[in-house]
Parts: sequence; C-alpha cells; structure tokens
Amino acid sequence: MVSPLSDKPTARRRQLANLKRGGNPAPTGNRKAVTHGGFAAVARERLEQREREIFEALSADLPLREADGSAPGTDAVVVAMFAQALCRLEDVKDYLGRRGIETSRGHMRNAVEIEGRLRREALDFAESLGLTPRSRARLGIDLARTADLASQWAAEGDHPPADDVIEAEATDV
Repeated sequence: MVSPLSDKPTARRRQLANLKRGGNPAPTGNRKAVTHGGFAAVARERLEQREREIFEALSADLPLREADGSAPGTDAVVVAMFAQALCRLEDVKDYLGRRGIETSRGHMRNAVEIEGRLRREALDFAESLGLTPRSRARLGIDLARTADLASQWAAEGDHPPADDVIEAEATDV
C-alpha cells in the first residue's frame, strides 16, 4: 500500500521532490550508463551512415553486382546487420582502448569476450556477402582465375619451377 502525502508542508515538498527529475538530468543522447556498448542499440543516424559507407565500399568489391555495378539491393538486410555489428565492434574497441583489457584487480574484462564474438559475427556477415577469399572460392571466382592463370602458363610455356615443390611424408607423432 502506498502511503499518502504528508500534511506537513516541508515533508510534503520532500515527497513531491522525489517524483520530479533530479537536479542533474541526463542530456539528450545520454551515454552515461553505457559501458562497452556491445549490446547497446545503435543510433539510427550512425547506423544509416555506416550502411551507406558499406554499400559504397562494397559496390566495387562484391563478386555479384547489379547491371550498373552497384551492390545488389537484396543484400540490404545483410549489410544492415553487418553495419550494426561493425558499429558495436567499434564501441567495444573504443571502450577497451580507454579502459584496458584488464580490470584493476587483474581480471579480464567481459568486453574482451564480446569483442571476439562481434569480430566473428562481422566476419560471418562478410562471408555471406562474398567478401572473403573462402566465400569467393565457394562461388567459384578464385577457381575461374586459377584456371585462367593455368591456361596462360600453358600458352606461354611458362610453368612454375619444379624446385619450389616440397615433397614430404606424414608421420605419426
């Protein structure tokens, strides 16, 4: 049960003061309570700017592009998640840069683990967009280049030197 307001004016003022914002309200865009930012929501403007940067950078690097050379619109969802992971990763790296990877008692900060998870998440998004050598190889892009190189060597009579090959047998350890 909630107690009623006091009849005494000074006590009543104190009670009502508890219902109002404190003397030091948080400013707009408050980040006072944010620690490492690994789980924080990313501001819309920052996220949209990061998505634009990624789309612009990817337009030249993506293995599959639109007819005009731009990044496909179908990649927008993955790019948005990639941008969010990169923003969070930047926040965590900034936090660890300011605070260090260990606490004052010598314990590893949990932000180090979060940074590792965010790095793996960003790499997964990069792979799903075909931005890593392994993901491009899965698409057959590097294989096609390798075949072109082999046919060029055959046509020119150039072959890689045989003494560069190391032969060995596997042994049980």
